[in-house]
Amino acid sequence: MQPTTEILVLCGAAGVGKSTTAYEVSHQLGRADIPHALLDTDQLDQVHPWPPPGLGPSELSRRNLAAVWANLAGVGHTRLIVTGVFVALERELAWIADAVPDAGITSVRLTADVPTLERRVRRREIGSGTADQLARTVRQHAALTRPEPPGTTVIDTTGRSVVSVASEVIGVWLGGGAGQGGADEWPGGAAP
Repeated sequence: MQPTTEILVLCGAAGVGKSTTAYEVSHQLGRADIPHALLDTDQLDQVHPWPPPGLGPSELSRRNLAAVWANLAGVGHTRLIVTGVFVALERELAWIADAVPDAGITSVRLTADVPTLERRVRRREIGSGTADQLARTVRQHAALTRPEPPGTTVIDTTGRSVVSVASEVIGVWLGGGAGQGGADEWPGGAAP
């Protein structure tokens, strides 16, 4: 059976460029007039306490994604970009597939070297959580050395422009880039 929905799961350690790349993917798709929706899964479960009492670690995210997707599908969307760290990608793909039934899922893991991740996290984190986020990022990076689920594409963002990374992601997802590489840079200066 042909999937009725196409999902791009864009994942990787904090600081790897998931959000920046997702916004650029969305911009390039918009310029090409390709309908889509974008959702950062961090917004699905930012509650305290976490996980909510009586729910498993991904259950609130699954329920919220299902509700949001019902609304997006109700207005005609068939393409969804989802971002998240997703260290245990196979487990995360299961709840995403459950929340958005009959979807074809393309997973792309972004990566970067540790000095690049540290620079990006220091540039974006300005509050009291900087040290904690740096430690989490290094732990996430180390945990991501295990093999990916079959079919997952890994793209290194180290030293690359966000435009070229996003174009490559679109090519993986839809079979052809909607944009082209260029001089656009990562926020805050040159591509690391």
